Amino acid sequence: MQAGPGAKGASMLLRAAGLPFRLIKGTALGAAYLRLTGLAKRRMKTARQLVHPQTTLTWKISVDSIVETELPSSGRFGVNSLLTRAITKPDDDSPKITMLNALTALHMAADDPRVTHLDVRVVPAAGTRNRPVSLGLGFAQTDELLEAVLAFNQKKAEQYESGNWDSSFTIDSFDDQLTYYFASAFNKIVVQPTGQLPLTGISWILPYYKKLLDKVGIEVQTGSRMEYNSASAPFTESDIPEKHKDNGMSILFHLNSIFLRTITLSRASSIAALRTEITDENKDPDMFAQEYVHTAMTQHGPYIDAQMAKRIGLITDVGGTFFDDEGYKVGKCTEIGAYVKARRQEIERESHGTPVLDAMLVKLAQLQRRQGTANMTKLLRTYQSQDRVTVGIVYLHGSIERGGANGGSLVCKALIDAAEDPEVESIVLRVDSAGGDFVASDAIASAVRMVQLKYGKLVVASYGNTAASGAYLATTHCDCIFAGPATLTGGIGVSSMRPVATKRFTDFFELGTRQFTLTGPSTNWHELEGEKLEAFKSFVGNTYDSFITQVVSGRNISEKEAESVAQGQVFTGLQASENKLVDKLGGFVYSVEAAAQCGYETRAHSLRSMTGHYFQSAIASAQRECVADYDPILKDGKYQVPSELDPRVERKVGFPGKIVKAILDKSYLDKFNDPTYKYKADITKNIRIKEFSTSDTSTSGLLSLIAKLVGGDLVREAVASALRQERDSIASSLSAVEQPRAEADIMNIK
Repeated sequence: MQAGPGAKGASMLLRAAGLPFRLIKGTALGAAYLRLTGLAKRRMKTARQLVHPQTTLTWKISVDSIVETELPSSGRFGVNSLLTRAITKPDDDSPKITMLNALTALHMAADDPRVTHLDVRVVPAAGTRNRPVSLGLGFAQTDELLEAVLAFNQKKAEQYESGNWDSSFTIDSFDDQLTYYFASAFNKIVVQPTGQLPLTGISWILPYYKKLLDKVGIEVQTGSRMEYNSASAPFTESDIPEKHKDNGMSILFHLNSIFLRTITLSRASSIAALRTEITDENKDPDMFAQEYVHTAMTQHGPYIDAQMAKRIGLITDVGGTFFDDEGYKVGKCTEIGAYVKARRQEIERESHGTPVLDAMLVKLAQLQRRQGTANMTKLLRTYQSQDRVTVGIVYLHGSIERGGANGGSLVCKALIDAAEDPEVESIVLRVDSAGGDFVASDAIASAVRMVQLKYGKLVVASYGNTAASGAYLATTHCDCIFAGPATLTGGIGVSSMRPVATKRFTDFFELGTRQFTLTGPSTNWHELEGEKLEAFKSFVGNTYDSFITQVVSGRNISEKEAESVAQGQVFTGLQASENKLVDKLGGFVYSVEAAAQCGYETRAHSLRSMTGHYFQSAIASAQRECVADYDPILKDGKYQVPSELDPRVERKVGFPGKIVKAILDKSYLDKFNDPTYKYKADITKNIRIKEFSTSDTSTSGLLSLIAKLVGGDLVREAVASALRQERDSIASSLSAVEQPRAEADIMNIK
């Protein structure tokens, strides 16, 4: 049937109406619009899937599914990698989740009475071969996750009677003992009948290459100020030196103590059920349990089959199939990543927004225009309330280099970006690195001091598995350092290695060399001798002295104390807390909460400074306008507030003179320190996380734009840019306000 003229006219009108949309769609603004509408739809969908009573929190883990950060970087999470993940279907079987999100979800679930069950399953990574079925994490990371599961169990036991809650862990077979270490925290551990448990304790192997290098004619010259120099010793020694052995055995002793004690406490109930069958009941239960686990490890290890593991209480059940989903059928099921997003949306709706520095400046500007006492009171109450604090996260991972994916300049840039962000009130530097280039490490340390001194923001260091040598130098001036009990840290020392090809090497490979130089032999084909060798050693010595100086000033200890823990010694976090190398024992979550607590108190100090400055400026302006022969309020570079104000000035300012005087004396603000308004940092309720990428900005502009659109960053940057413009226009009138430093003592935060 042929369409009539009326239908054709309607079609043309519809096409004309759609033309502007098609034009906008091809622009960045259109892309941002589509991105926003997509986010809104997903949020509405998530809101319809909020947590229900009797919820089971499910979590499938593979070797690559738990990551420290998913931000784009020049390395593993580069822009190309980000785009690949965005345009390809993710692995739904074990979706990725960041370490901080996983910890936050477990803490949220522990406090949420609607979550009654936690079901964790470790599965093979999709699309890979010969990869272990494992968490893929280090000791300190695994320990922090384990502590979060134990906290979940404890709180659920308080919320519910026995049998109304549970936590279960399922795996076909354990490929490493750290995965079992994590599993030991669960009430139920289910393994397939053919599975096994490799339980051997913490150990490592150190190869020594000197004899091999001697055979091929390579000599390694070192300039080292490290008696415990484990970095160069494998190339200069045939066997482990005595001091290295002592340091290594001390570390192993502490790590194995943590390993055994934690498994003992986690499996205490299972072992207690077997106790009367094995030994005297009068023996101390804790001592018996620890001896029992140690005996099981030495007598039945390293490979304990599933049946034996059940008999000796290390697991709870053998049977069923690995892919049986019976564990998911308790109430409603929510995947851990979806749960943490939904819970955060609930908290956002309950908190009714988050005031940030930009918002405060806007309110102060409005107050200047409105001149109302009620508005000032509302502003003060808002800033003393339990609203959220924004904490910036910067990551320092892998070997520290001067350039490339782990370049020190990229970490410095991320720190400065966080410092300049008006929303961020404190910063956490998350570290998992064994060190690297001294110059790059020193640059990061300088950036930390710049953030503290120029921007007035507090920097907290959070150590993961390792933070040694250059990584420790980079964080030595942080306001507070957190480490886990199993973190490896220290390594204060400097070592430089120079391999030299000797005549044996050239003869063996029948090589001939000839060097042309004006300054004498200086390449790796010649040994350093005389003054050149002394200069090389002097350079290393001066670098070491600089390291010690920074440790002394950053950690506020004496040079003697610094030397006693230097020379390349490595410590566990537990040992480091005893010798003042770290301030507190605690993981990622606790470091973020401490940073937020001090960030809030810095915010309060900033409010007091700007409030005082506003009144001083307002009074001066009012006097100029109202009193022809006024006495200038600015004297000797300082504001002098008169004891009594002219009535016309009071009306202009909008506050009685007594209140103005009290505010400037800080006494008026004290009444807002009532416990009703006291802020207590809690990552599950009142902390906003903002991560800063260490990506290389030299990436193609088009790829960066696409990556930002995919991640939603372009929209957020546009909003942030508008806020910054508003802030800058207001802050220009408050330029006399000194950048505040946190008045609170972070060491006293619990």
